[in-house]
Amino acid sequence: MRIIVIDDEKIKRTTMTDVLNKSGYNVESFESSVAAITHFEKFGADIVITDIRMPDLDGFEVLQKIKHVNPDTAVIMITGYGTIESAVEAMKLGAFDYLTKPFSSDQLLLVVKKACRFLELEIENINLKEKLSDIYSFHNIVGKSKVMRQLYGKLETISKIDMSVLIEGESGTGKEIVANAIHYNSLRKNKPFIKLSCAILNESLLESELFGHVKGAFTGAIKDKKGRFELADGGTLFLDDVDDIRPSVQVKLLRVLQEKEFEKVGGSFPIKVDVRLISATKVNLLEKVKKHEFREDLYYRLNVVPINLPPLRERKEDIVLLLNHFAKKIGKENLKFSNDALEAFVNYDWPGNVRQLENILYRIVAFSNSDIITKNMIPLEISQIHHGGLPINFNGVEKIQFDKIVEEIESAAINWAYIKAGGNQSKAAELLGIKRTTFRDKMIKYNIN
Repeated sequence: MRIIVIDDEKIKRTTMTDVLNKSGYNVESFESSVAAITHFEKFGADIVITDIRMPDLDGFEVLQKIKHVNPDTAVIMITGYGTIESAVEAMKLGAFDYLTKPFSSDQLLLVVKKACRFLELEIENINLKEKLSDIYSFHNIVGKSKVMRQLYGKLETISKIDMSVLIEGESGTGKEIVANAIHYNSLRKNKPFIKLSCAILNESLLESELFGHVKGAFTGAIKDKKGRFELADGGTLFLDDVDDIRPSVQVKLLRVLQEKEFEKVGGSFPIKVDVRLISATKVNLLEKVKKHEFREDLYYRLNVVPINLPPLRERKEDIVLLLNHFAKKIGKENLKFSNDALEAFVNYDWPGNVRQLENILYRIVAFSNSDIITKNMIPLEISQIHHGGLPINFNGVEKIQFDKIVEEIESAAINWAYIKAGGNQSKAAELLGIKRTTFRDKMIKYNIN
């Protein structure tokens, strides 16, 4: 850290400089505040320590000039007992802290250490935001197919337009990743990004999560709670599985979008918010509107800017690129695939889309020490089931583990039906000709969610 010390009293200035130099800091000291400002304008500094009362420019003028040149520089003021009020006023104007005369070397080092830590955290925060921007940049939404290239161009435009976005796509197509990319490339990127899955909550809990509640609003409401809209004020709120919202909550959500205000559960006064809403649905929401299962007016409020994510089976030219991306993600940059393995990956229809592809690759890598993935390492549900059909034959297979084959086929069938039914377990059970309770037990067995 580079420090500038400004004090017209030689003994005090020399003492501070020596203490800081011995502690490893890079220190420049000045008797004249004018000379110090000239030096700062040329070379800068991380921390400036300045007395308030000086003959040329006083501490307030030094503070103003320092902050004008670089607002991020931490300025520490030195004050006597009679001018504490002035030091407090200086802090309101942007000073980091102040030291009251007389102060010890330990007090000086403690305040400087606090300033250093503050600056380090600021740098970490900036680096983190830059890293997030890089992680969620559009070109990290992996794909080189025509449909994905068109999506990149659309996202570039959407991010700069402060309107509601509705993302439609099957489970596993990357709706949340796209929502992340939109937020972190928008003008709201430095504001909160709050997420909520509407599928996992019942009606009353969802209302509380969205809008918050006041103490005593219902049994268990032991204190006031902020909802996701309030937490996202100034930023973006991402609602996943918005198609699962019940009609009564749809009405209140519509009001927020229209009026930019809401009331907490049990509350009696409106709360104003400025939130950009990004919603995602795994089903065709317009079809639900036609069936009177979703409010038409809310649909058009959510669907100001539509995005449709293609399933992986419609962009199979991206599969090899995705496999290499996931291999690099888990530290397997040198992982290779045999031709028959790649053929099996490409021929499969991937009902679970990109998420399923990623999970399958992780499973293969977890149980293999090889740097080459061959077809016999791929689960039978992928290598011998094509386009939703059954295994054609077992030619070339030397040994069969019957229980394993049954489990893999059963798992693939349960997963296929769940996705085909849009997450509706009753409909999925009907597709397979089994009871809903049996279907639910199989989902738990194979950890399908």
